[in-house]
Amino acid sequence: MKRLAGWLAGKITANRDLRKPSERSRVGIIESWVGLGGNLFLTLLKLTFGLLTNSLALIADAVHSASDIFSSLVVLIGFLMAGKKADSEHPHGHGRTEYLAGLVIGIMLIGAGAAFIYSAYSRLAGEVFASPSIAAIIAVIAAIILKEFMYYFSARLGRLIDSDTLEGDAWHHRSDSLSSGLVLIALIGAYFGLYTLDAYFGIAIAFYIIYTGLKILRNSSSRLLGTAPADELQKEIVNCAKEVDGVVDAHRLEVHDYGSWKVITMHVEVNGYLSLDEAHEIAQMVEDHIRKRYHCDTIIHLDPVEDSPAPGK
Repeated sequence: MKRLAGWLAGKITANRDLRKPSERSRVGIIESWVGLGGNLFLTLLKLTFGLLTNSLALIADAVHSASDIFSSLVVLIGFLMAGKKADSEHPHGHGRTEYLAGLVIGIMLIGAGAAFIYSAYSRLAGEVFASPSIAAIIAVIAAIILKEFMYYFSARLGRLIDSDTLEGDAWHHRSDSLSSGLVLIALIGAYFGLYTLDAYFGIAIAFYIIYTGLKILRNSSSRLLGTAPADELQKEIVNCAKEVDGVVDAHRLEVHDYGSWKVITMHVEVNGYLSLDEAHEIAQMVEDHIRKRYHCDTIIHLDPVEDSPAPGK
């Protein structure tokens, strides 16, 4: 499963510059369409067998899969909007639309989880339980296999284009796989006469849905507020600037995240003996060098240092 997902992801990204916004958008759109198709199929499959067997755990799991449809839509909208040109009202593009949609999804998940906790309690009080079904068990096993494939596929693409969004969507697939595992235990229990397992596992899945909603809310809010880039990325960008002749050092790096589009600001140290034109040329070369490598907008502030002698002295 892992090898198949990795092979397919490799075929999609082979011989392409994945740092280009257009290529990142292409990969994100492909991943989101795969997610949409798979999650729609699984939602219908789980909901059908959940209603046929009166399984609250399976119906709750169907809602979890339905939430993944919205998650895939968020990814699709985010990457589509990221490809939209900036305008006078949005000079840095529209990439953060993805994070706003994430807030909505988080709130919906929390509400759905609370509703299922109430339903599970009502079932326990009224002693209404699921009917055992071999067909439902087989359907859930098939769902787990498909979800694991989607997890590895999305995670691989996320690593290839260095996208937290795709890796987050991958973990959404993995969470659905785990919740389906709980449903499988509940259905097997019902088949052997342990009927209350369905309601109890329905409650467990509901809490997991709420946890997922809270996690999405936190991550989306954090990105909207602005998060610091990873230490490894900061080192890479600083080293990229220092590759330009004439750069003594670089510091005060900031990476402003607008989805697939980034704005990088940095202070670059140059020798103080340089003329204004020479220093400006170095700054321009640093901007071009970083822009070509990371496909972003770059703003360089020059800091002259006086500890290096002028040539010939």
